[in-house]
Amino acid sequence: MESLSNSGVLERTGVLGGSLSRDFADSTILSDHMHDMGQLKFALSGVMVVASTDGHWVVPPTRALWLAPKVRHRVRMLGKVQLRSVFVNPEYSHGLPTRSCLLPVTPLFRELIAAVATSSPSDARSRRTRLLMDLLLEEVSQDCGLPLHLPTPRDHRLATICTHIQEHLDDMKTLHEWAKDLGYDQRTLHRLFMSELGMSFVQWRQQAKLLTALEWLAEGRQVLSIALDLGYQTQSAFTAMFRRNLHMTPSEFLKAMAP
Repeated sequence: MESLSNSGVLERTGVLGGSLSRDFADSTILSDHMHDMGQLKFALSGVMVVASTDGHWVVPPTRALWLAPKVRHRVRMLGKVQLRSVFVNPEYSHGLPTRSCLLPVTPLFRELIAAVATSSPSDARSRRTRLLMDLLLEEVSQDCGLPLHLPTPRDHRLATICTHIQEHLDDMKTLHEWAKDLGYDQRTLHRLFMSELGMSFVQWRQQAKLLTALEWLAEGRQVLSIALDLGYQTQSAFTAMFRRNLHMTPSEFLKAMAP
């Protein structure tokens, strides 16, 4: 059984709940929506910016995004995005991540998702497709949680700080200064960052800078301009941070996102 849903996703039975293979123009926005099934999103080229109820991701071609079932999200395309997406029926999700997360894209992973996402409807229940899906889901279950995720704070104290950081990325105010300005204990704020967001204040701020840098690079901004607007004194300091987190330079990132 198969049908074309309103979202253009070919819905199927079995472990493969649906698939989508489509090219999107730069700046295309997929409005706020959610799926009952888990979704694996990957771009052969271009960059996806995904905002959801549980965080914010920037997804270049070197990464794939696993979206847990029933997570409301919105997608913005940077550059020409060649999207390949696979949906997993809930009854086959045992052992898969229960939270949304980023995955590394190995050569094997890339070929698996490309093959499954572009398989014909008649192949959906074939032995070959089942084997490909089994191997793809094994890859998903192995390594989830790469550092291109910015968790969204719920506590009003953290929300005040994090919103300011995102609106003023060159602001270098310390957590001690924030605690003094807001009338809170610094240790209390530190514990809140660690317990609610899973990272320190300094780590969250750097993550916000990194994800914004990826968006700006994909939009064609110059590296030096990005570095200065993020509060770095030199381009080399920014490049060092970029390489330390992504194991590639900004120029290598741009090459990776090209068709």
